Parts: sequence; structure tokens; C-alpha cells
Amino acid sequence: MERSECPISLSMFLKYYHVKLLEALLQHLLIVGISVPIAICISLPLGIWISSRPRIARLVIYGSSILMTIPSLALFGIMVALLASIKMGLGVVPAVLAISIYSLLPITRNTYTALNGVSPAIIEAATGIGLSRMQVLWKVRIPLALPVIMAGVRLAVVMGISVAAFASLVGAGGLGGFIFSGIARSNIMMVGAGALSVALLGILANWLLLRFETIVTPKGLSPED
Repeated sequence: MERSECPISLSMFLKYYHVKLLEALLQHLLIVGISVPIAICISLPLGIWISSRPRIARLVIYGSSILMTIPSLALFGIMVALLASIKMGLGVVPAVLAISIYSLLPITRNTYTALNGVSPAIIEAATGIGLSRMQVLWKVRIPLALPVIMAGVRLAVVMGISVAAFASLVGAGGLGGFIFSGIARSNIMMVGAGALSVALLGILANWLLLRFETIVTPKGLSPED
């Protein structure tokens, strides 16, 4: 016989669970806040490096694509199994590693695609006025590629927020705890609170990154200009 709980009002639910919900939200933010910067620190230099090496780029992007095909829950399980031997199989570490791996592809692929999408005529003009290869990269190619690179970062962040819902299954906490605990208890209010919080967090993160993208994008390159 399935376990069920008496329905309660939203105000009563928040009265009893608001502290736990806030703690879960902060834990969720912590996991994503560690995972995505790790992925950015790996993906951006990697994307820049492979931008002039098409053969290696195909291998890197293909390998990252294979990792993306692994179901997120299975990837969490793989991390738990791999880290169990060093007694780090449960907690934040496997969650951070799994989300970081998931975040690699969109940033690496967008960086590679954006840098190679810069018009050769612009690069030739920059070289013609005496800019070195590194100056062309940092002063011309990266600024022009920035909107596409930021799109990859936004995708990685939103995807990371979504995948982090599974972190509670490996003892890392987060908003997924409300979702899975609510399912186990047949508590629709708890499931809704966790799912809605994850959704709103993703929407807010996407909006904030769009604002940030507008600020850092050079004038004349923004669609609004």
C-alpha cells in the first residue's frame, strides 16, 4: 500500500518547510556554482586551443558528445563507483564531477564554432595592420565570438541546474531532495515545490546571464545595437 500524506495548504507547507527549502536551494546553487566554473576553466581554453586544430577538434567534440549521451542518473552512478575507492563516492564531489562533465560540450563546441566563424577578411585586415596572432585572437576573434560563447555558457548553466536535481540521490543535497522525497511520500506539494524551484532557478540564471552577455558584448555586436 502506497504511503500518502494529508493535503496541506501552501501557506502551511511553507511554514514548516521554508527553512529546509532555502537550505536545499543554497546547496543546489553551491553544487552548480562549483561545477560550471570548473567546466568553463576547462572548456574555454580547450575550445580556443582546438580552434586552429580541426582534426583534434573533431575528436574532442566527438568525445564530449559521447559523454553527453550517457544518461545523467547513470553518470552520477559511475562517479559514485569510481570515487568509492577513495571514500568520496557520496556527497558533493561526485555531483560536481558529473555536472562538470555534462557542461563541457556546449561551452567547448560553441567556443570552437564561434572562433572559426569569424570572417577571414576581418582576420586578414587585423593581420594587415600589424596585429600578432595572439592579438588577433584576444582583440578580434574572441570579442566577435563572445555572443556565441556566452550562449554555450548559458546552456551549460541551465543544464547544470537541471541535472543537479539528481545530486540528492548521491547525498549531495539540493532541490532534488524535495522532488524525490515528495514522490516517495506521494506529497504533491513537496514535488511541486522542488520542481518549480528548479525551473525558476533555471529561468533566473538564464536571464541574468543574458544581462551579463549584453554588458560584456562589444558595442555594435549586440543584437540590440
